[in-house]
Amino acid sequence: MKKLLIVCAGGATSSMMAQRVVQEAEKEGMKAKLLFPEDLKYDRVKAHDDKDLGPIDMITTLRLQGFSRVDAVLVSPQVKYLFKNAEKVLQQLEIPCDNIDSLSFGRMRGDLILKQGLALMND
Repeated sequence: MKKLLIVCAGGATSSMMAQRVVQEAEKEGMKAKLLFPEDLKYDRVKAHDDKDLGPIDMITTLRLQGFSRVDAVLVSPQVKYLFKNAEKVLQQLEIPCDNIDSLSFGRMRGDLILKQGLALMND
C-alpha cells in the first residue's frame, strides 16, 4: 500500500482534505484508508474518520524518522512557510514532497490533490 502524508499546522483542514482525497481514490477504484501518526509509528493500517494525518512539526522535528515508510508528503498552504525545513528532512529520508496548490486546497479539490500525490509517488 502506498502512503501519502498530508500535513498542516494543527490538523483540522488537512483532515478534511485527506477525507476528500480518500473519497476520490475510492471513486477511481483504488483502495484507500485514512491513517494517522500513531498508525504510521506502529505500522498499523486501520481506517479512521475523525483525525488528522499529522502536523508539519512531525516532519520538521525529525520524528518521522521513527515511523514506517511514507511514499510522499504534501504540505498544506497554511504551513507553506515551513516547506523548506520539511523538504530538507524528507530529502534525507528520500521521501518526495511538494506544496499543495492553495486554490485546490481552498476549494477542497480532493481529485486534484490525489493526482498531485500520485504523480509525486511515481516520479
